[in-house]
Amino acid sequence: MSIRFAEEGRQRVLERAAALAGMEELPQEAETLLEAVVCGAAALCSREDIPEGMEQPLAILLARALRDGAERPVTAVKRGDTQITYGPEELSPRVLLSPFVRLRTPKGGCCRE
Repeated sequence: MSIRFAEEGRQRVLERAAALAGMEELPQEAETLLEAVVCGAAALCSREDIPEGMEQPLAILLARALRDGAERPVTAVKRGDTQITYGPEELSPRVLLSPFVRLRTPKGGCCRE
């Protein structure tokens, strides 16, 4: 499935993510991370396009991935009695992308006479 951006949308997402992550230059893996973020967002929202309004949440998600990796950063680990402490909670992708979710409709319609 090919996901379509608004004109110049891909570049805007990359530039905003770099600014949010505090990077002057994006690393080589930025394009790959962008693809992963966009595919996940498109699947979550049942979309095949990325409207301009959706670019900012995607930039936030990409900046997180560039800065922290795919998961929240672990700030402390204790081995005896196993204790793991995570970094601060951030808005989940589901919350960030909720305004862009499209509801799926059943095939063949729901009402038959």
